[in-house]
Amino acid sequence: EAFGFKVNASAPSLKKKQIWTLEQDSQDTQVVFLRSHLGRYLASDKDGKVTCEADGHNSDCRFLIVPQSDGRWALQSEQYLRFFGGSQDYLSCFAQIITDAELWAVHLALHPQANLLSVARKRYAHLSKEDGEIAVDVNIPWGVEALLTLVYLDGKQGVSLAANQEDETDMETFQMEIHKDTKMCTFCTSQGNYWALVAHGGIQSTSTEVSTNSMFAVEWLSHKVAIKASNGKYICIKKNGQLLAVSDSI
Repeated sequence: EAFGFKVNASAPSLKKKQIWTLEQDSQDTQVVFLRSHLGRYLASDKDGKVTCEADGHNSDCRFLIVPQSDGRWALQSEQYLRFFGGSQDYLSCFAQIITDAELWAVHLALHPQANLLSVARKRYAHLSKEDGEIAVDVNIPWGVEALLTLVYLDGKQGVSLAANQEDETDMETFQMEIHKDTKMCTFCTSQGNYWALVAHGGIQSTSTEVSTNSMFAVEWLSHKVAIKASNGKYICIKKNGQLLAVSDSI
């Protein structure tokens, strides 16, 4: 709640107040922080009192995710090893064991796409076109057959392999590479060429090397993205399907 930064679980529908941002600790990726829409962090003290007033990461804000077999999560305070739960206006982080009151069905607002790597086999999963089954036997996860989409169904998180796979080919699939230092992105085709800005704002996939003209900024807009080229213009689509970086605004 905006007043007093109070936390409850009594809302009958999903609104802005019910949206939380999950942040990983930079040193220990098993630790997460939960940030509210007001920019404050969920915290628990030694007595199990839950607050959401912290404006930064501290020891009371550190939680561990304990996934369950039914897809729900339990949140455990790393500092005090107690579980977060309760009902409606009474929420605490004092339970020593996980019961139904400490389990949460997490509905991710963003549905990221990813590749699935088998740690044991050191191979990636992909959809086998011959038998329609998932195989874990490729060294490089290329194409829509190796693309997994996280979905939310019946209160559980799951994965969907290669959405719209019958309508997509490698020609419509691009690998986005994020550069660590600049946070800029490049888009690589299945032939190993990169998107590049050319004359008059045109976008072509002819560059064989990464350069300034092949670097793009990706701006997240809820469930969508806008892409800005090195000329400071946003990419838009003409009626004939051509991509041009000529727009000053989104």
